[in-house]
Amino acid sequence: MFIGMVTVPLYLHKVGDARYGVLALVWLFLGYFGLFDPGVTRAAVFHIARLGGAGEEKERESVFWTALLINLSFGVVGGILLYFAARPVFMSTFKMPQEMRVEVMASLPWLAASVPLSVITGVLGGAMQAREKFVLINIINIFSSIISSIVPLAVAYWHGPDLRWLIPAVLITRAVGAIPTCIALVRAMPLGVGGGFDPSRVKTLFAYGGWITVTNLLNPILGTIDRMLIGSLLSAQAVAYYTVPYNLVTRASVIPGALADSLFPRLSRGKAEESSQLASNAVTALAAVLTPIIVTGIAAVPIFMRLWVGYSFAQHAASVGIVLLIGVWINGLAYIPYGHLQATDRPDVVAKFHAIELLPFLGVLWVGLHYFGLIGAAWAWTLRVAVDGGLLFIYAGQIPGWRKVLPGGLLVLISSMVAPTSILSVKTGLEIVILAITIFWSWNVSPMIRSAVQRQLGSRGVPRPA
Repeated sequence: MFIGMVTVPLYLHKVGDARYGVLALVWLFLGYFGLFDPGVTRAAVFHIARLGGAGEEKERESVFWTALLINLSFGVVGGILLYFAARPVFMSTFKMPQEMRVEVMASLPWLAASVPLSVITGVLGGAMQAREKFVLINIINIFSSIISSIVPLAVAYWHGPDLRWLIPAVLITRAVGAIPTCIALVRAMPLGVGGGFDPSRVKTLFAYGGWITVTNLLNPILGTIDRMLIGSLLSAQAVAYYTVPYNLVTRASVIPGALADSLFPRLSRGKAEESSQLASNAVTALAAVLTPIIVTGIAAVPIFMRLWVGYSFAQHAASVGIVLLIGVWINGLAYIPYGHLQATDRPDVVAKFHAIELLPFLGVLWVGLHYFGLIGAAWAWTLRVAVDGGLLFIYAGQIPGWRKVLPGGLLVLISSMVAPTSILSVKTGLEIVILAITIFWSWNVSPMIRSAVQRQLGSRGVPRPA
């Protein structure tokens, strides 16, 4: 996140708003080809986590190699299809200068090669998560993220803002970043114990992964169609105005994402009552941590963006970031019922909800963009994740703790109404009061978090509060 805060203004300065928007469109287009992971990565995590006992090493390795080869096959097909599908999309669908179209077309072989690379690295990372090697995989991911941010920027300074250099630089650094994961996985699984590709497991993986495939098909559409429509209806520059705050505020999702990933193996092999209680505790603990962060973010976004990317850019982007932060809070809490349903062998529920949401979301998004511009797109995204989160919590009714977090949502909403545009203002004072109330509420809503903080204070010799 901090690397991004440093590099994004440098990218905007070096490549310009429009070219940065084109790069964003390229990565969004690539996101659609995540559907060529046919749910096998999540299925592999589910089954490897369940095969966690001693004496099951060979079975775990068989699941891993079967999933890897399935994904490799689908990834190669996806890369070939991308190569032929990208040309008409980038030549006619998106509004961009002609010279940038030429640069994107020249990069098509690299874009095609990224599809099998992406689905393979997904299996590698999923296997590490299933074995609960979170510290190791996070260290590797941090290293990979840093080089993926810095190397293309260095290339832009050395060779100029040419996409024919920037796109290959990103993909090569991602490939290099996968090497440490391969090395670590040899010991984490472990590999080389006699397991291999097992045709009998193909049906098992697809039986679970079929609904995940539907989710993988719909998620890129639901998650990126807002920027796609902005690029089609407005301009590449407008994509940059939307993408920069979007990428900034959704960084807060690393917290619920990390919690959901670490819970998934435990939820997958736990009994029903244990899993429900664990999920309930996770919701309230997550709300206690996430709510003060979101309220602080809402208060800081307008001022921070002016200092970060300049007054002119922030005029277009700051209000978008505030609205999206409301959605980030809702979506973050929804990570828990989302993972709980998949871990209890109900991935079909998640996929069906996404299918129900698609057409209404497209309609609301088009209306929002047509009448309200970028802020309309931001509200459409926030409303969509609110509906999605509500459906997930209602269906996963065995998570009783979710009703306790509703006051946190009210505090987030009130905070968004008084976001200050300068440090010394009445609104700043109101935000400070709201943040104080939020911290008090967070301290009391989750006994687990309160107990953990008190233990940490006690271990450092600090007297515990009465």
